Amino acid sequence: MESAVDAATAKTAAVTEQLAPRDAVFCYDETDRHPSTIVAVYVFDSRGAELLDTAAAVRWAQERAGLAPLFRRRLRRVPFDLDLPYWVPDPAFDIAEHVLVEPAGVGWDAVRRRLGEITVARVDLDRPPWKFHFFDRVHGVPGAPGPATILVLKFHHSAGDGVATRELEAQLFSGRTAPAVPGGAPWRSPVVGMRAALLFPYRLACFVTGLRRAGTARTEVRARAAAGLLDEPLPIRPATRFNRPAGPGRTVDQVTLALSEVKAVCARCAERTTVNDVMLTVVSGALAAYLGEKQETPPDSLAAMVPISMRGIAEWASANRLSQMAVDLHTGVTDPAARLAAIRESVRRERRRNIDPAVLRYAARVETSPAWLLRLAGWARAQRSFAEVDSIPLSNTTISNVPPTGDGLAFRGAPLLRAFGVLPVLDGDGLRHLVSSQGDELVITFQADSAMMPDSERYRELLAQSFRDLVEALG
Repeated sequence: MESAVDAATAKTAAVTEQLAPRDAVFCYDETDRHPSTIVAVYVFDSRGAELLDTAAAVRWAQERAGLAPLFRRRLRRVPFDLDLPYWVPDPAFDIAEHVLVEPAGVGWDAVRRRLGEITVARVDLDRPPWKFHFFDRVHGVPGAPGPATILVLKFHHSAGDGVATRELEAQLFSGRTAPAVPGGAPWRSPVVGMRAALLFPYRLACFVTGLRRAGTARTEVRARAAAGLLDEPLPIRPATRFNRPAGPGRTVDQVTLALSEVKAVCARCAERTTVNDVMLTVVSGALAAYLGEKQETPPDSLAAMVPISMRGIAEWASANRLSQMAVDLHTGVTDPAARLAAIRESVRRERRRNIDPAVLRYAARVETSPAWLLRLAGWARAQRSFAEVDSIPLSNTTISNVPPTGDGLAFRGAPLLRAFGVLPVLDGDGLRHLVSSQGDELVITFQADSAMMPDSERYRELLAQSFRDLVEALG
């Protein structure tokens, strides 16, 4: 009889699987100036732990390579993009190529600089699209009681989103092991190309049907907006210094707050207020103050792209199940309490719009979009120039958040102290934020183009000051 461990391992064998359109978009959109990567960072208390060398790191990774299909599969495009790409087993998989042990004993500032370099580099899609970076005996990590081991997990966004990352880390750091197992048929490009050619008329018919449904849904959305049942976001926002072409330099920095204090702010509000509402308000205040100090106060309010998980809302057969809200940050409102109230209402309106059945039906047009059209759309987006523009579509910055990490996570016996993520900077989005929490610690990690923000320490101070101003405004 098959054991429970064997059964669990079999479920994560590297089988062949076609990407869903929402996942394939991340492949077609990716360029050197628009990386499609997830970067998750884990800080462990390494006091008393054994020194980590390359052999030990590879062995640790090898013992867990069967926990998820991600670790053994690579991406293969269909000839002429007649159909969506496939995840296929990598017959030449060598886990040592995916594990990099960085020099030990460096300081936190050196790790931050290295994180900027890691996010810039694209993932190699000719191999399983992931990599582990290990930093051992790092000193000066904020909040760490002593030397820390830092593990960076980087993988291609087409394999999953932030929520999927939380599910993966719960497996990796649970103490469970599952060596990789072979699986799946070999990739035969001519056979797949022939199949895609035969299916092309069917895919085209589905696309036409999907366009008709999307047109009907779009008409309904406009009617609901005209009736005041939906609020469409402003299509244009004033461009700032952060909405320019991205250069080569990156700065990664973060601010740590007490989650209990953030929740206390929520509790002081008369209306239901979430931690996310408070974080948007904090970033809004800091961003407005930073631009004001540069004598670059925009003429109108700025907005943020805020991902929202569609799990439990829409049945999407994809690894990425996120929609994007365009939330007005009300940067022109000077009173922190009033800004919080305005942002809270903007979030409610955008959430209501994103979960509206008519909007969901309109968004479903991507599910029948052919591969060649998704690739063409990605190419068109890559041609857009942000040099010297006065306005940009929808949003000026990104503010994302991920669920809290689980309890009891550890690496080789070293307990997890902190988990956070780094959002790669893109052309037109030169300042991006990710909010994460672990225990009573809430971390705002931001990455900026170094030329756009040469003084990240000042922005870090303004984020902390923005929170203090909000606390004071609410008494």
